[in-house]
Parts: sequence; structure tokens; C-alpha cells
Amino acid sequence: MRRGEFPDNNLYEIEGKGAYVETFEDEPIFSEAVNNELLPHWQEFAGALKQVAPAINVLPDNCESFFTLAFVQLNHDPMLLIKEALIGKPFQRLGFINNDNGDGVPAGMSVNGILDIVESNKNLRKLEIASNRIGRNHIERLCSAVHTHALVALNLSGCFEPGIGDEMLASLLTIDGLKLEKLVMFSNNITSAVSTVQADFLATNPRLKELNLVDNRLNDSDAALIANALRSNTTLRSLQLGNSNSITHTGVESFRLVLYDESSLNAAADSNHTCTVDLGWNAVDDYNSYEQGHINRGWKIYLILSTRNETMSNVQHFGNIDVKLLPNVLDAVQKYATNVYHSDSEVKPLSIVYEVMRKWGVGNFET
Repeated sequence: MRRGEFPDNNLYEIEGKGAYVETFEDEPIFSEAVNNELLPHWQEFAGALKQVAPAINVLPDNCESFFTLAFVQLNHDPMLLIKEALIGKPFQRLGFINNDNGDGVPAGMSVNGILDIVESNKNLRKLEIASNRIGRNHIERLCSAVHTHALVALNLSGCFEPGIGDEMLASLLTIDGLKLEKLVMFSNNITSAVSTVQADFLATNPRLKELNLVDNRLNDSDAALIANALRSNTTLRSLQLGNSNSITHTGVESFRLVLYDESSLNAAADSNHTCTVDLGWNAVDDYNSYEQGHINRGWKIYLILSTRNETMSNVQHFGNIDVKLLPNVLDAVQKYATNVYHSDSEVKPLSIVYEVMRKWGVGNFET
């Protein structure tokens, strides 16, 4: 770092350039004597960290700079050294994992220390504070930092006791001009108390592309509210709920009807074509498996046409369509067929064309 170089992080498969400092989770808590022996090494590390800013400033625009402190035991003195070294450093991504578990045992960077670092960093865009005990008294500062820095990614996994997680999420989602594109609230005791806030937020079609609410306390009613909000949302790409919430097959069905309502061609066309929903073993994410929404839309419409064609029942749903619309109908069949991966079990477009043209008695298909 003193030479303006960054360590090789290929071992961790981390994108960007920076420092990833980690110890094993199952290491015993260091004694005071061991911490004292390590202090000179932390002093040396902090000294090098203070000189790293010029190296960050010359990185290419597409290379993200980061600093992560994971499962590192720090008593008071080295914590202050690392904090002071990080103040004002222009890292674009910061991570503090399992550094303050709130049990009184010396761990790592305190939440107040983390917020001091965050508030001093004008370049910060992504922040992870995972398995740290964040209290109600930290919510206002944290929300202010999210707004001021225009953060695009925030991970607060495993940080909140019952009640506080709801307050944190509600406060985040009501920030004016929220720029977040990714929000992870894994295992934070989130309950039905904030489901309406979540649904109202998603219904406004915000910038958020990824939302992780795995291992919380949501139920079928919450699933119905969130699913309904997806009807008007075209930006969310991934909603992760896992199978650790109290969502049953009833909740799964709420999402399925929003992602793929096969009751009619119009209903299928009006479904959500952009979001995948991960409910663990109840996954319904295969309905929007393509990145392009128009391909997902075409796949669903063609699937209905294909399913009905097996019993030659498509014409029963067309009503009194004028024969002048025949070219449009045939064009639509071909268009949607090009968006579908054909397996041996799927009906080919020619079969659907044959069925459609029989409705108007066009041509002689008996020879």
C-alpha cells in the first residue's frame, strides 16, 4: 500500500482494488496480552493505510476501490488507529462484517466508528455493515449517510433486534430521492408492521433493482401486498425472500399470479416481466428468466397459445375476430415463437398457425 499498490484479491474473487482484512470466525477471543503484542503490527498497517489515497485516485474509472474488515478482533487502541487511517479515504466500497456484536467482548470497529468513517468519505457508493449490533440511536445517522452520499448499495444483514429492524427499513424507504439500487436486509426481524411501507415504495417504481428480505418474519398477507406492488414495478430485478419467512403456498400463488397470470392472453401480457422472486424451495423465478422483459412477455404468451393448441382450444378464446386481423394474429404467433426455446415437449408454431387459420377456413389443410 505504501508503494501505491494493492494486494491481489483473486483468492476471494473480489472485483476492484483494495484491502480485504479477515480472520477466521472460530478463532478464540484474543487475550489482552495478545492484543498488546499485535498493537505494533496494527500501527504499521494503519500507517500504510494512511498513504493509500493517491493509489485510489489513479485507478481506472471502471475499477472500484474497497476496504473490508471481516471478523477481525480489535480492542480500543487498534480500533482508533484503523478508524483514523480510514477517515477521509476515498474508498468507493466499505465493508465491516461481524465487528461489533454488542455482547461486551472486544470485537472490531464500533458502529459509531463506522459511521464516522462513512460520513467522512465523499466517494462512498456501497456500504456493508453485517452482523453488527446497530441500535435505534444509529438509525438517523445511517439514513442521513445513505441520502448524503447517494449510496447505490446497502447491506445491513443481521444487525437489528426485534422492532428496530422495522424502524430502520421504514426510515430507509421514506428517504426523499433514495438512490439505492441494491438493499440487503437479511435476518433483521422484519415484520408485517412495515409491509405497507414496502409495498407503497415498490409501487412507485423506484430505482431499486435488488431487494433481499430472507430470514425475516413475513407472512402470506405481506406476500400479497408486495406482489400487488410488483404489478406497477418495472425496475426491480430480484426479490429474495427465501423459505425462512412464514410464507406458504398461498403467498407463493400471490407472486405467481403477478408474474404469470395465464387466465388470458391479456392477463399474461399485463403480468410483471422483469422481476424474479426467490422463495427458496417455492421459487417462482423461472417466469422471468431472461434479462429482457419483452422476451419473458413473449414466452408467457406463447406458452398459453402452445398449451391451448394441444386441445385445439385457442379459437374458443379469440371471440369474433375479423378475418382482416388474420395477418396480425399470424405475425404475433411467429414473433412470440422466436422468443421461446423449443424442446420436444413444446408445440411448434406451425401447429398454432394451422389451428388459427382453420377458424376462418383459409386454405386446404386436408391434403
